Amino acid sequence: MADIGIEKRRSPRAAAAKGAEGRLKGSIKVDIVNVSPDGLLFEVATALRPGAVYDLKAQLEGVAFAAQIRVTRCRAGSYVDDSRGGRMLLYRAGSEFVQLDDGSHERLSAWVSMNLRKKSPSSAAIRPHS
Repeated sequence: MADIGIEKRRSPRAAAAKGAEGRLKGSIKVDIVNVSPDGLLFEVATALRPGAVYDLKAQLEGVAFAAQIRVTRCRAGSYVDDSRGGRMLLYRAGSEFVQLDDGSHERLSAWVSMNLRKKSPSSAAIRPHS
């Protein structure tokens, strides 16, 4: 029987607010979806090859950081309006940090912890059934 609700990731992820974004290779815009101390999930307008390594510069709710990331997966995600009456396909790419300086790692870890605490249910909301 499968365990339901057990987190299988190495570390928890916190959702990023709308507007959290960055650039790969200085020119490819990405919208950050969620972040962990080990990596991030983002949306991008072009398919990326799993295993590819990119330089990323990003801004996450006041936390600026630069990192080298490795794409772990990339799949077609959703369509968005392209502002010209058409639709554009967005890809969702998961990545892991390959290189992240200690200061950036500490700031991102603190940001993730703070955002997980904000969104976790209160202990009063979790009650066993009688």
